[in-house]
Amino acid sequence: MPTFDNPVEDAMEASAALRGLAHATRTFDNPAETYPVLGELLAGVRSLRQVLDQLAAAHTDAGSQPAGATAALAAADELHQAGTLLDTVHERVDAAMSQSGRIAWQRAPDPFDATDATRATVQAGELRLTVWPDVPLGEHQRYAYRIENPAAGQSVEGRDLFTGVGAPVSPERALRELAVFLSAAGDARQFAIDHPGQHTDNDGAFPDWVADAARQHADAFTELIDHDPNLPEKPGGRRWVSVVFLQGEEADQVLDIIEREGTDAAIEHLTGYDFGEETTQAALENGYVYDQPPTGALDRTATGDVYTLIYSPFLGHVSLLRTHDAVPDPALLDIDTLAPAPARRTVERAPVRAGRAEATDWFARGPGTSASSGRGLAL
Repeated sequence: MPTFDNPVEDAMEASAALRGLAHATRTFDNPAETYPVLGELLAGVRSLRQVLDQLAAAHTDAGSQPAGATAALAAADELHQAGTLLDTVHERVDAAMSQSGRIAWQRAPDPFDATDATRATVQAGELRLTVWPDVPLGEHQRYAYRIENPAAGQSVEGRDLFTGVGAPVSPERALRELAVFLSAAGDARQFAIDHPGQHTDNDGAFPDWVADAARQHADAFTELIDHDPNLPEKPGGRRWVSVVFLQGEEADQVLDIIEREGTDAAIEHLTGYDFGEETTQAALENGYVYDQPPTGALDRTATGDVYTLIYSPFLGHVSLLRTHDAVPDPALLDIDTLAPAPARRTVERAPVRAGRAEATDWFARGPGTSASSGRGLAL
């Protein structure tokens, strides 16, 4: 503890404290702690500046012999120069602290703990699956997962299982979605065996031993996918997948169609963005799946067979959803040919699959956003 009146003892304690700080700062378990440490260092630099000035003054007042007085003045001058240099140190540390305070550090994921109540585990054939909530990525909920083959002593973990947006998804629901990916990997493995030299999009999503186990126990994964007691019952058991989301000038074109010809014509136009099973798989992989069509206070809705149209003339956006288990048939809406679409608009970034390397862009845009401007509120 500082004495506040014994310079020698307090100097020894300050030296020991700095040695301890040098040891403690070799690693940071929580990077956010760098900010308060910088704050304390800044205060320490101010105090050290004051100490140097006071030591210089003490040397100036001391010494009566000519030789001693000369050395004392030289020491005082050096101490004053050191204090001047500390002014620059203070400015640099202060600037560093200001920049550090702007960082929104992400909390590191907790270590795997099978007893955690937020985790869920299930056995599917040879594989034991465990999922737990992870740090969200943008508006997307994200789960981490662990896949184990206890008999063979094999395991793999990942942090890129996206489970949707909006209300929190239960771990049991996340298990079901992981089973969807594993079932697809098993199907891809079987296809590779049946068609040597040919590949599918699901090749390599998981290690071979995982894909083989999923292929060999396909019935177990089908049962897991079909049985979801935590999924709220909806009329007809339906869920919706996003077909397209437009805003800006692209949305203005559709809003003009609605104004001139009505919502049925707008739905007919937007079905040109629907690529059937490909659209469904992209929505499942990226989390654009909803138990109810997502609407806001200023949104309007319209339905046409398997499609739901959501639009807002006030905010300037338009989206089309389809029931996830429905394969679009142009005849359902009396459409002879699907309206041509310039490009897929379901998502604007590459799909993220479970089992792939973790995404590193923490500032990616949301689903299907468009940079074009148009009608709508200016914020």
